[in-house]
Amino acid sequence: MSDRVVRKISVRKQQLCSAVVAALAVVLVEPELAIAQGAGKLEEVVVSARKIGESLQQTPIAVSAYSDEVLREIGVDTLVSLSTFTPNLQMQRAAGGDSSLVACMRGLCRTDDIITEEPMVGTYVDGFYIARMQGAFFDLLDVQQIEILRGPQGTLFGKNTAGGAINITTVRPGDDFEGYVVGNLGSDSLYGGKFSVNAPIAEGLAARISYGQQKRDGLIENTAFSDFNDKNYQTARIALAADVGDRLTVGYTFDWFDADQSPNGWQPTLIQSGLEVVFPGISETSDPGLDRRVASPEEVFDKTTQTFNGLTLAFDVGDLGPIDDLTIKSLTGYRSTELSSFRTMVPYYFISGPLAQDYDFFTQEFQFLGTALDDRLNIVSGIFVSSDEGFYQLEQQFGSADPNTVITLETETDTWAAYAELAYQVSDRWNASLGLRYSEEEKKVDSSIFFPSTGGTLPVSELAPENEFDTDNLSPRVTLSYEATDTMMLYAAYAVGFKSGGLNGRATAVENFVVYDDAEITSYELGVKSDLFDSQLRLNVAAFYQELEDWQVQVNSIDPVNFTFLTRIENAAGANMTGVELEATWVVSESFQINGSLGWIDPEYDSYLSQDFATLEFIDVAEIYNFQFTPDCSGNLTARYEAQLGEFGILLARVDWSYVDSQYFQVAPSPLIEGDDYTILDARLELREAFGSSLTVALWGKNLGDEEYRTGGFDVPNFGINPPDGLYANSWGNTRTWGIDVRYDF
Repeated sequence: MSDRVVRKISVRKQQLCSAVVAALAVVLVEPELAIAQGAGKLEEVVVSARKIGESLQQTPIAVSAYSDEVLREIGVDTLVSLSTFTPNLQMQRAAGGDSSLVACMRGLCRTDDIITEEPMVGTYVDGFYIARMQGAFFDLLDVQQIEILRGPQGTLFGKNTAGGAINITTVRPGDDFEGYVVGNLGSDSLYGGKFSVNAPIAEGLAARISYGQQKRDGLIENTAFSDFNDKNYQTARIALAADVGDRLTVGYTFDWFDADQSPNGWQPTLIQSGLEVVFPGISETSDPGLDRRVASPEEVFDKTTQTFNGLTLAFDVGDLGPIDDLTIKSLTGYRSTELSSFRTMVPYYFISGPLAQDYDFFTQEFQFLGTALDDRLNIVSGIFVSSDEGFYQLEQQFGSADPNTVITLETETDTWAAYAELAYQVSDRWNASLGLRYSEEEKKVDSSIFFPSTGGTLPVSELAPENEFDTDNLSPRVTLSYEATDTMMLYAAYAVGFKSGGLNGRATAVENFVVYDDAEITSYELGVKSDLFDSQLRLNVAAFYQELEDWQVQVNSIDPVNFTFLTRIENAAGANMTGVELEATWVVSESFQINGSLGWIDPEYDSYLSQDFATLEFIDVAEIYNFQFTPDCSGNLTARYEAQLGEFGILLARVDWSYVDSQYFQVAPSPLIEGDDYTILDARLELREAFGSSLTVALWGKNLGDEEYRTGGFDVPNFGINPPDGLYANSWGNTRTWGIDVRYDF
């Protein structure tokens, strides 16, 4: 495709996004536009995005909220599904398909799941932080609500939330005996189920026990070993809740997740003829599409075991001096994760090798919540402490089953922070907030590389100038909101977040085992949240501008002598991003509802000097380097119909259409592995309260058009042995699946 055609297509896509933005903006300024009379009404949504319960429409930041009912309807079993419905959010299973989660929000993300790396989008379950990408690709069990907070959340949520935060709330045990049982069957021999039972034990004491499991054959046939991209996991949860007297509440949670699955793997997109020197027996390949029938050189697998123990205490102090309704809250958590996997590029030993990771994470947080000045001032403050240890060992294969290097890493990280945010009601219409968080962090990485061919070991961290990293950071946030009417709020927000620095764990040469600094993100956001036409149309719009300083970029190459990967993380870039996000819900009638979202973003580097591995010269790449997993435009449209069918029950029909623009999977330009734009169509047909019972039966389908779309890419354009000797590979998304769910509530 010529550059001229590409430019035309790009312009048309931008025009399409702009047209949708303009059309929805007209609704805001021309409220007299007609909407059907006699329709149903929107329901209030309560969120905890600022660690207090408040209406979604009165929260002065961009938030998408999904209730348990919506999560069931769209068939969410992992967080990845929510990127379809959330503007400017891309979430994928990690490259090659292991149990790590790659989340990119507003153009901010890290895609390497090595133990020394951390995400730019934080994940929290009941207030407890999941600090690494490893193990974040887990089944969602007994979830009450998921909130996705877009933009820097460093003030209240801390480090590594520069892109945003995912706030998951589970169901708290209650006073009634109740529960549900779900069973499902589907395509590719899918079967599984889950149950949850809530039981009161004594007055003020209740327990909730939940369990789920699912199995499915692989979506890609492997003629040599087990199929690729299957499902095989179990998950369990025990929750206890107690009210001790009138002032103290206690909550304890135990979570367990165990998976023994296969990744979706890498498939060659282009293999050039010169690679026969590097890989004996390799054949020249040019196949830009998905192969649904492959052969791996050996068994592939992805095993994960994760446990979590969490204790939450909340003590109602009451009025204390100038503070009213003071509550002191303690959250103590310990998470242990073990992962082992083997992934490769079929049918060769490349981007492959047995990988083992262990990770233990302890957190302690104290929160102090209250009000003052006749409830005009809300106070959220706290102290956060965490400590973790990690182990990582990769037996890197390169052309044969025998590893050419064995990389071993041991990590330690200690963090503490103090924060406070004050939200003040200035008048009946005006509200303002001011928050600040101070963080300190210490990291240590021990790295060594064993070379099986010689029996020698390179003690990388011992020979490097340093193997420790210390940092501190201030993350402020200021918001100002104005209630223009009783159903429309305008807001402005200024926030700073940071992605902490560290040491390059992928370094295979001492000179590349260096410290990289924190990246800092400054965000300016304007938004409007409105319930229009007698609460029949909800339209929320956010526009943002972000400035990035010391942006962390990973650059890869190959050592042509021993064929080890050369990796460097550079603080080489300054960048900015401009974007718009829209979310709309239209209650057309009591039976029919339309939902939609749209995200548009325009990122660019202000400056970027990258050091060449061979010449060590600095090259200006600001005009040619890309932003990973950041499509210019993405959106979705949902049509939902619900009606009573007499004695048969309640019929629900739902269709979800989503669009993702073309995107880049690597920072360095590589057109052969870029992701093309694609559309996905999902649908669900459900009968609730069947024949007057508590039985629900649903038929669902995902990716009904069987769209083939790329979810990741990797390349080595030039091995430098026998040019042309480049190699290009992609991973792919799920093909069409369908199934039947049966649920009984009691």
